Amino acid sequence: MSKIKRINALLLFLLFFSASQAQDRNIDSLKVILRNPKVHDTVKLTAIGSLMDNKYTENNPKFYYLNNLIGALAQKNLKKKNNKILHETYTTWLATYYNVKAIDYGHKRESVKGLAALDKSIALYKSIKAYDDANYQLIVKGSFYSVVNENEKAISCVFTALKYFEKNKTEYTGEIAYATSILGNIYFTMADVKTALKYYKESVDYLSSSKTYVDAQNDYLKSVAYTSISSCYFSLKQFPPAVEYAEKALALAKKVGDNTHISLVLAKLGLAKMSLHQLDEAEALLKEGLALATNDRTAAQSYLALGRLYWERKDYAKTESYMNKALVIGKKAKDLKIQEQAYWLLYYVYFNSKHMAKASRMYELRYQLLDSIKTGKSKNILAQQQLKYDFEKKELNYKLETQQKNAAKNNWLIGLSGALLLVVLGGLFYYRNNKQRQAINVLEKNQMRQRLLISQMNPHFIFNSIQNIRSLINNKQDAAAVNYLDRFSKLTRQILENSNENYIALDEEIEMIENYLSIQQLLYNNKFEYTITVEDRIDAESVYLPPMLTQPFIENAIKHGLADSTENGLVSIRFYRVGSQLFFEVSDNGKGFDVNGNNSSHKSLAMRITRERLSHYTKKSDFTIHTTNVKDANGTVIGAQVNFEIPYIYEN
Repeated sequence: MSKIKRINALLLFLLFFSASQAQDRNIDSLKVILRNPKVHDTVKLTAIGSLMDNKYTENNPKFYYLNNLIGALAQKNLKKKNNKILHETYTTWLATYYNVKAIDYGHKRESVKGLAALDKSIALYKSIKAYDDANYQLIVKGSFYSVVNENEKAISCVFTALKYFEKNKTEYTGEIAYATSILGNIYFTMADVKTALKYYKESVDYLSSSKTYVDAQNDYLKSVAYTSISSCYFSLKQFPPAVEYAEKALALAKKVGDNTHISLVLAKLGLAKMSLHQLDEAEALLKEGLALATNDRTAAQSYLALGRLYWERKDYAKTESYMNKALVIGKKAKDLKIQEQAYWLLYYVYFNSKHMAKASRMYELRYQLLDSIKTGKSKNILAQQQLKYDFEKKELNYKLETQQKNAAKNNWLIGLSGALLLVVLGGLFYYRNNKQRQAINVLEKNQMRQRLLISQMNPHFIFNSIQNIRSLINNKQDAAAVNYLDRFSKLTRQILENSNENYIALDEEIEMIENYLSIQQLLYNNKFEYTITVEDRIDAESVYLPPMLTQPFIENAIKHGLADSTENGLVSIRFYRVGSQLFFEVSDNGKGFDVNGNNSSHKSLAMRITRERLSHYTKKSDFTIHTTNVKDANGTVIGAQVNFEIPYIYEN
């Protein structure tokens, strides 16, 4: 199998042949050969392929210019009547053309077109019984499926090819190494790190005995595999082996001389050393990697890692400097993850430096980015669904075209069938488009609800909490400060995490309520106590309910129900069942509701949001949120009570 056919395995590999300083002269010389009528077309194709192979990489536009020449020349000759040898030769070159087209589409993130090109390449190889090449392209197809999160199809493609090549493991070591590395990538993106690690190690074993690739290529691929293994161990928090494999990767990367890859490996090795508290070594490695960075994204990773290192050393000035540099690149590249990491560390820098206004701003910006990332994920899911639909539609059209060519005598019937099919496709597309529009609207509404819910943790609440905790520290109440800081940290994490869940366990909801009430007690100088009761027949670990339905009403009871109280306030919370229905109840011993059953616009907003969410979960609009005043025997109002039914799921 020629290197042109294998180019998919080396998408990130820069060929290390010295290119001529006058590269245009290479193409000019080629044009002379192509214009010569005495030169056979097979020789012309070989000349083009050799130039692509030895002088250009897939990152150079001329690489694809030459590939288009191959496609045109091969297609022209396949239309002629040729003997068997020539037919197979031109078919192979045309399959190679589609193979390289898939690479081009991959760079442009046009996965649907890439998959279609690969299917054409595979079909051509199979037509001449070139099953080695066809199965190799099947591995590439698996990697394309993985990009669009079609992981089942991706794994199926790779395992089909792997089964073929494992019939002769001695001969196909390179192909098996490539297949196992792609399987590692797929499982790593699925967060199955242990399975990914298994396949990466298998890939190294096969590369060690492979004669498929030239020395530089083999060293580069082994370096990539070692880097992946290091990443797996890092994810598993096994830092010594993470360092070991990163060092192996670095040695091979330096042998090959690819600065981009060296910079990446140095960053990973530096982070692993940092996790082992070897800060001096980590600093040297990260600075070396930064010096070798060949693009903004690589540099940004080095900046982020160096920022973390100087944070560990409490050198806040350097941390701030590196985070701001990463932030510039993140904004330029519109990379939300880089920005989010930079804002988060800057928040801690400013908070520890007592610049509370800047800290608040960084916290707010990071919060907005997290919201954007969640929205982006939701839109990406819809985009992937549209991508899948487009691909299926293109596959259907492709099959239709093939059938039309094979049944030329039935043109009228085929035309009618095609028209009917287009009508069906049009109707299907219209239906799917409407469904997707509805899905987008639902997602946007859900995002709005989540933002409203998370807004309960507003900056005023956050910084009041922090200042009160700080006061405890200043007053030498260290145990109380640690306790409240722990609860505040847990509460913040719970709200951010649970806002993205449809259902959480009741015991998680109760834990979040307890953390929230503890913080509120501190903020209100312990002027109230609280009780949380769960009816005995309710299994709090097995009952799952929508998160944060209760918090607005609890806040309302504290903020407004007990507004006139200075001490001895009481907030009582109860979860109970009536038959198979689950109910929530919150009551206080405050001033009660006014005659209209309201005591604030905040309460009305909370009830409206809760009603919308309950409508979303139950698909009903006739449920009721009950509000009532609690009275003593004389009819005097001694508090307020709110209760409503909560939809739930029971898991045994």
